[in-house]
Amino acid sequence: MEKYYELKNALEYIEAHIFENCSQKEIARAACVSLSSLQKLFRYVFGHSVNEYITKRKMTLAAAELMSSSISISELASKYGYRSTEVFSRAFRRVNCCLPSSYRKGKGAQSTFTPWMLHEGDIIRQSSALIEAIQNTPNCFVVCFDVSNMEFINEISRDAGDLALMETVRRIHTYANNKMQIFRIGGDAFSVITPFENVEDAERLASAVLSHNGEKFSYKGEQIPLYLFGWFGRNTVVNDSPDPARTLHDCVNRNGII
Repeated sequence: MEKYYELKNALEYIEAHIFENCSQKEIARAACVSLSSLQKLFRYVFGHSVNEYITKRKMTLAAAELMSSSISISELASKYGYRSTEVFSRAFRRVNCCLPSSYRKGKGAQSTFTPWMLHEGDIIRQSSALIEAIQNTPNCFVVCFDVSNMEFINEISRDAGDLALMETVRRIHTYANNKMQIFRIGGDAFSVITPFENVEDAERLASAVLSHNGEKFSYKGEQIPLYLFGWFGRNTVVNDSPDPARTLHDCVNRNGII
């Protein structure tokens, strides 16, 4: 129970100071824990570092602002505490799988990295945009993709991994249309919320994207093959899920594996 309140205080402090470059020591102090305890707690509960959590939250919020306002990229970088648009753009690309300028044109994958909240002993996340997309397309098909050789690519370089995700999203956008919404629902997992009511249409989309398996992208002169696997099924309303993105990933009909 003690750890519960420590984590709750840390998460609330991060959200309250999301536009500031608060240090991990400041977060630990607000949570009344040591810095090493805070770092271990985030790794254990979320599987990533405090700084990675903060970056994902900032870039998720920044992506929403890009689509809902006319704020410039340089202004956005400054607002979220970045000294240059180049550094901001690299961080943005890592989370949203494209550069800010391309995202504004609808070329990225919408992040579902909403804040974790602790409520009555549970850790919950409500991805409102994803839930809305699912509710607006009842009984239509969701098509999902994962990078199947991501471990191999990340061993080359994390930057190579980022390029692999960008290439994955590019392949999806090649065959998606403006009636579809593309979400990043995990580290290397993506879901396309489609208007398709027929399984044949979902299968055609998945097959078209997967037809590029084995094609290579370039990283520092090295040609790296990229392989995806996909599956599809009718969407599932996940209002009460602790993490609707994860539930969607798990619940889509695995009989539609390609």
